[in-house]
Amino acid sequence: MSGAFFGLNIAKSGVFASQRALNVTGHNIANAGTPGYSRQRLNVTESNPMTLSGGQGMLGSGVDTTSIRQIRDEFLDFKIRKEFTTSGEWETRLESLQQLEATFNEPSNSGIRKVMDEFFSSIQELSEGEKSDNLTVRTQVRERGIALTKTLNKMYNQFKDMQKNTDFAVETTVDQINGYTKQISKLNKQIFTYELDGSNANDLRDQRNLLIDELSNLVNIEVTETPVGDEGNISSKMKIMLGGNILVSHENYNALKTTSREVGEEKNYVDNPKLLEIEWENGDMFHCKSGKLKGLLDMRDNIDGKEKGIPYYMDKLNKFTTVFAAEFNMQHGSGYGLAGAGTGIPFFNSAYLMKVPETDPPTIPPTPTPVPTGYKYLTDTAGTKIQDKDGNFYITKDLSDGGMEPVSNADITALGGTTDTDIIQKFEEKNKGYTLFKAEGASGSIWLKVKMVKAGDIDISDEIHKDLNNIAAGKKGYDSSNPPDGILDSALAGDGSNALALNALRNDEDIFSWGTPDDYFKSLISNLGVDGQEAQRMTDNQLALVTQIDNTRQSISGVSLDEEMTNMIKYQQTYNACARMITVADEMLDKIINGMGVVGR
Repeated sequence: MSGAFFGLNIAKSGVFASQRALNVTGHNIANAGTPGYSRQRLNVTESNPMTLSGGQGMLGSGVDTTSIRQIRDEFLDFKIRKEFTTSGEWETRLESLQQLEATFNEPSNSGIRKVMDEFFSSIQELSEGEKSDNLTVRTQVRERGIALTKTLNKMYNQFKDMQKNTDFAVETTVDQINGYTKQISKLNKQIFTYELDGSNANDLRDQRNLLIDELSNLVNIEVTETPVGDEGNISSKMKIMLGGNILVSHENYNALKTTSREVGEEKNYVDNPKLLEIEWENGDMFHCKSGKLKGLLDMRDNIDGKEKGIPYYMDKLNKFTTVFAAEFNMQHGSGYGLAGAGTGIPFFNSAYLMKVPETDPPTIPPTPTPVPTGYKYLTDTAGTKIQDKDGNFYITKDLSDGGMEPVSNADITALGGTTDTDIIQKFEEKNKGYTLFKAEGASGSIWLKVKMVKAGDIDISDEIHKDLNNIAAGKKGYDSSNPPDGILDSALAGDGSNALALNALRNDEDIFSWGTPDDYFKSLISNLGVDGQEAQRMTDNQLALVTQIDNTRQSISGVSLDEEMTNMIKYQQTYNACARMITVADEMLDKIINGMGVVGR
């Protein structure tokens, strides 16, 4: 049978439960704007009832609070972390591609195509008869040539700076990963300790989940949590995997480290020295499949493939510089300068290959014009001087000094390419830092190996820097020596025919597989634009997907102030009602104690 104080105990349990529920509600409201916070709820259950005698049933004994639980959907956590990883990679890629687009600055009035147009316009003016001898026009050609090389220098150096900055971002990202894993391991230990008695470390779990969300943006991780303990006294241990390696194992973690590449270990010939490699602290190889770190590594290292990086654009800029300088030098070297300047003069400081005519009068067999100091004749493997179909000879420099050397037909056939583009691509894959240049031989085309000219090093030649007379505007030469020595060394007055041939390179579709020099940059910028659009599209799609999942997650875990205010009023009314119940019980007890048995006193 229930005692006189039974109702008081029931009301007391209701007061305590309502008060605790109000505290939880206040905690939710206070953390409505806290990043990563999951709303909490007080779990309550009926107290064990009292059995009444005589089969009268069971009498309720009030309410018990069992636990405070956070409201969270682990499946949504898994989904959004997967999308965070993909989003981190594409956002990083988009940011880098936008920087590349800004460097090209096309279309604009100050980009490389505009500078190239102005250079060719000055060449066109030089080809106009009497202007070919005009020093003012020649000065303009030289200055436009310098402007072109400076633009290429600037673009290339900006790409190198971008690669350096990306490398620094790799280092800081690795530091972030190590920082997050260290914090997560510490929280794992605290959570495990606090939950050993069956409690729920909700706020610590929120902090840990927020860190895992941030970590998932950087690298592709797999998170598992394993229960530990017996029923009623259960905690859990967490494990985080990265690329098949353990990143966090409960309160322990494996750190990543960066080491500088040694000289000769560069992945690409265009790479900055001492770029960083990532490995596990125990020396194991590191593999990253997605995330911000993957995006940074792709942009820093990829010279080919679908995910083209900064080295790809550096390589393409070098290829343009190499081939354009070689073609221009070859045509320029076939002409004559003024005032005994002679022929075979390069306009640019690298990719040396120039045609020189046989002596005048001709001899049998043909005798090449004396080779300028520092140059040599282009010869085949047998040592025979190579000529074109018109009988001109080629002069060049050593391969290491910006010159060229022939590649045998057998070596070209062994590459297995079906088109010129295939042959060049396969050659470049096997000979990093070199490309092929196609020239005219006496009985067909010849392939020449040339070291890639880095666009950051290109300049006009010393000969053009020192003397404007060395600009070879004319094709027809005469012997200006007194007395004559039989060597043609000066262009005829008013002869701008070689300048006209130089200007024709502007529209020569055979220079590059992508067409003219202008077409080359159009194609390169178009490729960049396509990559940028893809990155923008993927970033937008990921943002929409992350937003949708996060909205769903917030609808479950997020704090709704309207809902919390409703709960606050509900728990307040419950508290007041229970308090009133205590008052009633008190009055009943007072009546029993002070109001009964006093009749007749």
